[in-house]
Order: sequence, then structure tokens, then C-alpha cells
Amino acid sequence: RQAAVDEGEAIKIRSIKEAEAEAARTEIQAKADAEAKFMQGQGIARQRQAIVSGLRDSVNCFKADVAGVDSKQVMDLLLVTQYFDMMKDIGGNSRSNAVFMNHSPGALQDLTQAIQGGFMSSLPAAPSFAQVQR
Repeated sequence: RQAAVDEGEAIKIRSIKEAEAEAARTEIQAKADAEAKFMQGQGIARQRQAIVSGLRDSVNCFKADVAGVDSKQVMDLLLVTQYFDMMKDIGGNSRSNAVFMNHSPGALQDLTQAIQGGFMSSLPAAPSFAQVQR
């Protein structure tokens, strides 16, 4: 009878230790996931900073080389160029789904305004991106 009690006690202790080990593994995994997400966020932020910096450099170079062009015209050109690059990538990828969009000049102007509006609405949250280059 004592052996059965000792065995039952051993099973209980083993179960508690297994549960504690599982809790520790879960905590370690949660911390690792949080750190990975944090690092991914830093990478995305750096990528966006590089994109903004590259766009700023492109606008300034284009303005310097082409007389009579302002920043808005250069940004419009860059946006339309990126739009067509994106459409080419979608069309060239056999795994992409069909995308139907209006390609009239007015629609491209609307697209440009929508992108600019979205970008400009985010500027108060990121004032360092609002630096005007003249």
C-alpha cells in the first residue's frame, strides 16, 4: 500500500515538473517571438527610412538636372513609374491574381492624389519625414 502511495506521489511530482517545464518553454518562446517582432519592426523602419532618403535624393537630383521642374512634378513622375513597375511585376508573376484597374489619365491622377494624401496624413506622426528640401 505504501508503494502505491509513493508511486502516486512520484507521478504527481513528475506531472508538476512537466507542467513547470512546459510553462518555462512557453515563456521562453513568447520572449523570443516578442524579440523577433521587435527586430522585424526595426528592420521595416530602417527600410522605410532608406526609401524616403532615396526618394529625397532622386527628387533633388532630378530637380538639379531638369530646369523648371518642381518637387511635386518629380514625385508624381516617381509615383507613376512605381505604379507601372508594380503592374509589370503583377503581370509577370504567374502566381498573381488578376487586378483590374482604370488606366485612364484621370484615374492615374486620382491614384497619385490618394497616395499623396495617405502619405501626407501620416506626417504628423512622423515629423522627421516632413523635412522640406529646397
